[in-house]
Amino acid sequence: MPPLNRSKSFEEEYVNEYFLKQRVVGDPAPIGLFAFGTTQLIYSLYLIQIANVTNEQVGLGSALFYGGLIQVISGMFLLYSGKTLGATIFCSYGGFWISFGFVHLPSSGIIDSFKDDQLMFRNAIGIYLAVWAIFSFLMIIASLRTTVLEILCLTCVFIVFIFLVIASFTGLTVCYRIGGCFGVIGTICAWYIGMAHLLTKDVSYFILPLFPINHPPIADSESSRNV
Repeated sequence: MPPLNRSKSFEEEYVNEYFLKQRVVGDPAPIGLFAFGTTQLIYSLYLIQIANVTNEQVGLGSALFYGGLIQVISGMFLLYSGKTLGATIFCSYGGFWISFGFVHLPSSGIIDSFKDDQLMFRNAIGIYLAVWAIFSFLMIIASLRTTVLEILCLTCVFIVFIFLVIASFTGLTVCYRIGGCFGVIGTICAWYIGMAHLLTKDVSYFILPLFPINHPPIADSESSRNV
């Protein structure tokens, strides 16, 4: 046993260190994936107008709290786990859902401020969605060395944003429906990846493949700069 450090209490010297070593953090990815996929599915079905639902207010709770807050929290835990890409994706899309929900929240008054100019509102939403389409494209590039399912999921999200941008600027309602269909596909991918993270060898009788993409390693940036 190492000598006791008299400048620290016994609890600071040994007990806290023991619990820090024993602390185990679970995989936060499934939480973020299901939060992302579930909220996306709700709004995708609204876009397709399943059961003739055109009022999207019921989905605001999911957008603000499950797809928004919970996804951001899971992203922060991913950052704590050292997974920067996943943390960036979850925190960013969680922020998107919070902002989307806030814009459509009646008490925010944002939509009411455009009641005299609906064309300006559609253009403003189009710009807002176009920026998120660009972000989604950047995330696709960042994910090219991950798995086929992750790339497919992000690609579907990118396509959804593209069709929503077109619909916002042109008013073509068919683009909303097409975007909703790709949103459903993206949800299936997100749920599949989430289940693949949950169905591990210690808790499941089978596992789901994620089809990782194997590439030759890239030279270290420091060494490449020295060439």
